[in-house]
Amino acid sequence: MEFTGGCVCGGTRYMLKSRPVALVDCHCIDCRRSAGAPHVAWGSVPRQDLVVTKGEPRKIAYANRIRSFATCCGTHLFFEDNKDSDAIDVTIASLDDPAPFAPQKAIWLEDKLPWVVIDESIPSFPKTPKIS
Repeated sequence: MEFTGGCVCGGTRYMLKSRPVALVDCHCIDCRRSAGAPHVAWGSVPRQDLVVTKGEPRKIAYANRIRSFATCCGTHLFFEDNKDSDAIDVTIASLDDPAPFAPQKAIWLEDKLPWVVIDESIPSFPKTPKIS
């Protein structure tokens, strides 16, 4: 199973070899500012399952993490905890078909904008929940 996506102008394209998991809406201030949006929907895939097929994303290190943007138009595409992370997060909205990947939780609500309405049917957390 493969899933494709890319930037707004089409200059950067990618393919996922597995279905994104750990689907979250992140309300942290860093995600909001990097995307220019009230929150960002993310899904995680194993590093080896992400293949950039066109273009070369620009990696920006900030706050001890790495965010990747399309060099051609600036679309926010990926997020890594570090350069050796086992998984990479993908912006769900950059997928060609994001509809099947609804968020399973909302995180970093302590940074949420006051006018954003949270879906009360999904779990929500003030920060990122601990994985056990």
